Amino acid sequence: MTPTAPEDTPGGARPAVKGWRPLQLRRDLDLVSADGRALNRSVAAGDSIRLRRGVVVNAAGWDDLKAVEKYLLRMRAVAATRRAQPVFSHQSAAVLWGLPIVGRWPDAVHLMVGAPRSVHSKNGVIWHHDALSDEDVVTIDGMLVTSLVRTLLDLARTTPFLSAVASLDHGTTSRLILPNRSVVAGVSKEQLLDRLHQAGACRGSRAAFEAISFSDNRSDSPGESLSRGQIHLCRFPAPDLQVTFPSVDGHNDTVDFRWIQRQELRTVKLLGEFDGFVKYTRAEYLRGRTIDQVVWDEKVREDRVRLTSGHGMARWLWDTALRADRLRSLLLQAGLRPE
Repeated sequence: MTPTAPEDTPGGARPAVKGWRPLQLRRDLDLVSADGRALNRSVAAGDSIRLRRGVVVNAAGWDDLKAVEKYLLRMRAVAATRRAQPVFSHQSAAVLWGLPIVGRWPDAVHLMVGAPRSVHSKNGVIWHHDALSDEDVVTIDGMLVTSLVRTLLDLARTTPFLSAVASLDHGTTSRLILPNRSVVAGVSKEQLLDRLHQAGACRGSRAAFEAISFSDNRSDSPGESLSRGQIHLCRFPAPDLQVTFPSVDGHNDTVDFRWIQRQELRTVKLLGEFDGFVKYTRAEYLRGRTIDQVVWDEKVREDRVRLTSGHGMARWLWDTALRADRLRSLLLQAGLRPE
């Protein structure tokens, strides 16, 4: 299956969740002897959105929410209808930790239960029946969630290679800024590999080992992680990452990828740049400039890097990074050869 970009996160933005939106529960109306059927009527009238049975949210502004924001509301609806506070895991935990995934956010909410199989996946909830220690459960915004280490291991075991790498590259940085703006320490590859070894042979452990071993927190965005994974799967040589070239006018220009490949008749020196959409739209990247100015500045920067480094340059966007065949064709045209 062809992967898709992180849902509603052009250019590789991590999940960013807007302010809390109150849920309306039928059981709350029943407790005060109000007519719970009013919620059904509001859904029928288009005034409310049903998140799950007995839980709705105001429809105003619903279409303006990102997919990850709608998914978080579904998570809260699931929590509100459970008898005991659930533990969110896998992609649901990724939302709370701000970890990127490649592809659309799932429709189902993922929960972890350490008990035997007394509950079954249904009604938009997927239960994972795995051993879960107290140390592997933390609280974020009042919601129980698997720890960062456990979340990354679960994603590495169960999600496709490209998505697992994007999550791992981000989760192994020195510090993470969560969607609620709090700052936490990341985890190391060594920690993840140790935990994986301690768990022994289990379903998905081989895939997890490959993804963790390949991960590299120098990747600066999900798009760069995705590109690096595609480059690996296409059997091109591994590039150097985040290479800086000083110029005579005092600039330090850093590029995403660099190759120096010695071929039979020549040596190819090539730079690679993933261009995410946020570079041309987000205020922190624009810094008061228009999009036209950003495009021009990028051209000047590219010309400067070419002159300074003596390398060729290949650039690509999301639609190329998502398709291995397109990225392979682009790098072949630039002179690189698979090994």
